[in-house]
Amino acid sequence: METKYAAMFASVDRGRESVTEVCDRVGISRQTYYKYRRRLADEGLEGLRERSRRPGSSPTTTPPAMVELIVRLRALLEDEGWDNGALSIHNRLLRDGVDPVPSWRTIHRVLVRQHLVDPQPGRRPRSSRRRFEFPAPDDLWQIDAFEHTLADDTTVVVFEIKDDCSRTQIDALAWPREDADGAWLCLTRGIDQWGKPLMVLSDNSLAFNGHRRGVVVKVEKNLRALGIRPITCRPGHPQTCGKSERGHATLQRWLQAQPPAADLDELQARLDHYQTAYNNRPHQGLGPNQTPLERRITTLRPRPEQGPLPQPTLVRHCAVKQRGQLSWDGYRIAVGRELTGRVCTVFGTGDHLLVFYGHHLVRELTIDRTTRSQNLSEPRSRDTNRQRLLNELRRAATPTANLNPHTHLSAMS
Repeated sequence: METKYAAMFASVDRGRESVTEVCDRVGISRQTYYKYRRRLADEGLEGLRERSRRPGSSPTTTPPAMVELIVRLRALLEDEGWDNGALSIHNRLLRDGVDPVPSWRTIHRVLVRQHLVDPQPGRRPRSSRRRFEFPAPDDLWQIDAFEHTLADDTTVVVFEIKDDCSRTQIDALAWPREDADGAWLCLTRGIDQWGKPLMVLSDNSLAFNGHRRGVVVKVEKNLRALGIRPITCRPGHPQTCGKSERGHATLQRWLQAQPPAADLDELQARLDHYQTAYNNRPHQGLGPNQTPLERRITTLRPRPEQGPLPQPTLVRHCAVKQRGQLSWDGYRIAVGRELTGRVCTVFGTGDHLLVFYGHHLVRELTIDRTTRSQNLSEPRSRDTNRQRLLNELRRAATPTANLNPHTHLSAMS
């Protein structure tokens, strides 16, 4: 560059070309010619070298204090086990009351300049842009389970239920293995806290659903008894349960950021803490800076103004007394002497009751309000479900074991 300009100045100085002619030949303006002429006079040949065109100041640049805050927040979110991309940082700044908050695109550019993210990530598949969700909360719940390792290298599972519309974490349950007892207890806890959904979607594990294998498992029967429709995804097509799988990834990352849990009780305490935090933090799949609980409240399906409201479903854990009876609103409900000393889960909708022991439906009845004692109907010998329950109780390692919904150890192996 300096050689070209030096030759251009020499040609003018010797009278071979005028300034206008040499500018036309080189393709520069007269202002540029005289600028470099002054540089040559002041700095010599060094003044003719190409210089950066970056402006001396940029009023719209991100302040260093904000850059430092963005970097610090990203590290904090990573340490806590949460997603730590530009959107997550932007939502955290909004929730912390920072003013002004840069856009998430600005935050992304800051992360790129700090070499914290890949400036050219792989493109998302086109199919990922076709999104679907049910129009209202509790139209569909998704249930699934994944394995987790405790501090002593014991492998357990975590059942997780998500609401399809609001992404609300319905429940998360630590359990020894993926079986019907754990699946049903997780669903029971979710219904107890949030009410009944219309449908429950699962994969084709026999812990949830046996439709694809030509059998009907206990969890299916129990859901249908409650008026809930169980459905499954197509085999080999996990995308149907995509929200549940994505939820697993977030929970697993969060658990990995915590010290390993010593036992199931400690793991359950962490899952309960995670559920509260997850439901009250912004979710990128929802509206701007919207949490799952906010989405759930704002999209609840309105009830008709006329006509009676439907009876709510109450869930209670009732101990069976000496005569094989449990109490419900002052009525004595007989469930069988073989369950004495154990705890049953009762779903009550008005006068209609469903009594479960574990995932076994022990009794279904409508309360007769003319009598306080709701005795069992005869004959009981033809009740195949009860016979299976009795067989499992006989095979239990400890005959007096108690299947308490608040503990993690099942009485039935």
